[in-house]
Amino acid sequence: MSRARTSNEIWWARIVDRVDELLHNYPKLPKKPLPENSLPLKIGSNITTKNYNTFLNNHGSSGYKFQFELNSDNKTGNVYIIVHYNPDGSGVQIAPDVAVYPNITFVPKPALSTVIPPPPSDKAGNPHARIICEVGVGQSVGDLKQKCESWMLEQYVRAVVSIKILKPRSGIREPTTGYFYRTMTAKLYRQGIATQRWDFGNIKKNSTDPTGDPAPFNAPNLAHFQINIPVGEVFWDPRQFPVPPDYAPASPPVVTVPNFTIDLYRIQRAVLKAES
Repeated sequence: MSRARTSNEIWWARIVDRVDELLHNYPKLPKKPLPENSLPLKIGSNITTKNYNTFLNNHGSSGYKFQFELNSDNKTGNVYIIVHYNPDGSGVQIAPDVAVYPNITFVPKPALSTVIPPPPSDKAGNPHARIICEVGVGQSVGDLKQKCESWMLEQYVRAVVSIKILKPRSGIREPTTGYFYRTMTAKLYRQGIATQRWDFGNIKKNSTDPTGDPAPFNAPNLAHFQINIPVGEVFWDPRQFPVPPDYAPASPPVVTVPNFTIDLYRIQRAVLKAES
């Protein structure tokens, strides 16, 4: 059992942390909460990959999401607060907004796998995420697409859900709720299947008349505005390599629900409420 630190030890630890911050070029978090329209916000310049990873380990749970953009020297970069980490293959630590992993009860840790070469893992050595969700607000559609396609290069990532939330339409609001009208787009990437797309905001993408030309996405449980991902994809764990073309993942007998179902109307309402 580890002992509790005394107040003196905590005080000295804070001094050491402060000295470390002064001696190294780390990104600096804002002192006040950020409004959405201020993103992306640069919080560090010419930051080394090592210092960025240290910063991310210390502040990854701060509530912000960060992007690291490498400079031409491939050694340093600029850090921004946006809505995502950036998977660019540079060795920078990354994390998706939401991820679904298989439990090691059903899919063993990669180190124990009989597949040669062994499948990849997360930093803790657990199975790689199978389903990922990325939500974009402050960054461009192109950046979000590149991020999702980068995840799909990993064969153990079976599906990626992309949600792009555009800026609210100023000056026009829903008459009953007072929510701003806002365009939203979702995409589903799956291995071996064409990308699917949904426009699910409370206003049509190019419309300026939400009352006379209302968006069809106006109620929960509409079949055409639900994203369905087979639950079996979470248990994707082929025992041969290369993967046989007829391989199909199977859910354990205790799992009886066929799909993960994402009702986009519920996401729409949550977004609009947060902005009101």
